[in-house]
Amino acid sequence: MDKLSSLGSLELGIGEPSPPPGSSHTNTESQLPQTAPQLVYQSSSTAIYRLHDTGYKVILAPNPSEEHVLKLLHERDISQFLPWSCRKRQVNDVTSFNRRPALSFKWAGGITLKEWLQKVQSGPQLDWNIQLSAAMAITRTLSDFHVGGVVYSSLTPENVVLSPFEGTYVATFIDLSNALIYRNGNSADVDTSFEKKMREMDLKSLGIVLHQIFQGEESADGDGVGQGPESTGNFSEHSRQKRGKQHALGEGLPLYLGSLTSALIDPSPDHCYESVKDVFLDL
Repeated sequence: MDKLSSLGSLELGIGEPSPPPGSSHTNTESQLPQTAPQLVYQSSSTAIYRLHDTGYKVILAPNPSEEHVLKLLHERDISQFLPWSCRKRQVNDVTSFNRRPALSFKWAGGITLKEWLQKVQSGPQLDWNIQLSAAMAITRTLSDFHVGGVVYSSLTPENVVLSPFEGTYVATFIDLSNALIYRNGNSADVDTSFEKKMREMDLKSLGIVLHQIFQGEESADGDGVGQGPESTGNFSEHSRQKRGKQHALGEGLPLYLGSLTSALIDPSPDHCYESVKDVFLDL
């Protein structure tokens, strides 16, 4: 990872600094002026503001209901349930912002994976090590969620913030509204069909995100995975191995990554992953 070690703290491995305040990239948890609350992102239902080192997720409904508050409390509970070391939005508490229900959280520095992909699309060809660093950071965070007993359920480029750290990346998951606790320290470690299905959905979402990273494109789904003759596809059936890094490395890294993402997006009994930790180990 030496090629990453010389990058500035705002370059994020792609040779281009993060956008300045007031640019079109407004949905990032990055450096902004700290003189007054600043609107960073807005959807039909919520808005994100930053004030100093604190962010606020604000409910925009004209008449916020108890259900809206419960959703914010759910995010707080998920954040507090996961270990401190897990790279997730660090929630302070449920509070009010301009007399509206809001979630107060510690601001995460960096840019979203969506913005990272946009920069990749418009920039020069990346070194594989940079893309692998981003992929491994995201996979490690998702693995930490599962080890902590939580399925994330919202793994998209908009919900991941990448930050440079010691020559590589760390990935923070910033929306916890759909996360689900499936195991805690007082319960038996027994899978139900629902819990297994939820983890499998996380694995498929991870495959789509990794495909986007390795292809350097911001596609909406995994269509076309394994179709390119040179990049991530054109591999024969005998090379489609479960956890098959050792079988594919000799044929070239892009070929192996095609096999890996295919096993996540379109698994079969002989071509699949059962845990995110295994994906991380293979990367």
